[in-house]
Amino acid sequence: MLLELEIPDYIGYDNPQQNTGSMYTKGWDFSISWRDRINDFKYGIALNLSDSKSVMGDLGGIVFDDAQAIMAGGQYKEWYGYIAEGIYQTQDEVANSATLNKNVKPGDIRYKDISGPDGMADGIISPEYDRQLLGGSLPRYLFGGTLDVAYKGFDFAMTFQGVGKQNAYLSTQFMKPFQSSWTNPSGIIDGNYWSVYNTAEENMKAKYPRLSNVGAENNNYETSTFWMRKGSYFRMKNITIGYTLPAYLTDKVGISSLRVFASGNDLFSIDSFPKGWDPEVNYNTYISRSFTLGLSVKF
Repeated sequence: MLLELEIPDYIGYDNPQQNTGSMYTKGWDFSISWRDRINDFKYGIALNLSDSKSVMGDLGGIVFDDAQAIMAGGQYKEWYGYIAEGIYQTQDEVANSATLNKNVKPGDIRYKDISGPDGMADGIISPEYDRQLLGGSLPRYLFGGTLDVAYKGFDFAMTFQGVGKQNAYLSTQFMKPFQSSWTNPSGIIDGNYWSVYNTAEENMKAKYPRLSNVGAENNNYETSTFWMRKGSYFRMKNITIGYTLPAYLTDKVGISSLRVFASGNDLFSIDSFPKGWDPEVNYNTYISRSFTLGLSVKF
């Protein structure tokens, strides 16, 4: 494997690619289908399910890739960061807790103090001792299926797919709504973030930390479980309904087959993401729902 293992900063070079390490992948897949006919009623069904997991062997070092890490014993590109323990509500909570830096204030995310130089919690949140593997980033238990039925001239078909398990991470636009002039703050944040203008009860119910500067006050923008969500989802990819006119009608005008149909793509999804977030898209435009009316004519 070619990996950019970490080298000491004092060397003054970017991490070079090295031919090192090993990765062990195990997986399986399953599929089943059935098609039958009962008089004028025809139907078919197909289902598929697959899973794989990659675990890293000895690498001779660690590769840090933004919010993910590749290290021995962990999964490939596993999320790596802090364990969040809610939001600070008062200055007393901040003063009596381990913090990441001196800029931490009420309304910021609180992180768990896991360890220190001696292997025990040391009252300081530090990247060297308090970050850890948070779970794999790759999807698990991918599934899909189709169903089609037909009765005389009527036909119906649908296709669905999804992911059974995944540790998803909310996009940068959600974490840093004002990071630059070209991003659009999510409307979901409005009225749901911690603020000095809220009542204590409102702040206790706040889903998101206070608005803060991305550069100087970066406590809330560290990789942590606070921004992780269950990435499993079910998506209805397509539903099509059609009707084919009887041959005795179309034959009279020299048409061998005439079918009218209506189709919808990406109709809905069932997931745990905030409203408006697409489980298949990170920060780009969501997948659009589309509808089609059609006429199929064969001569």
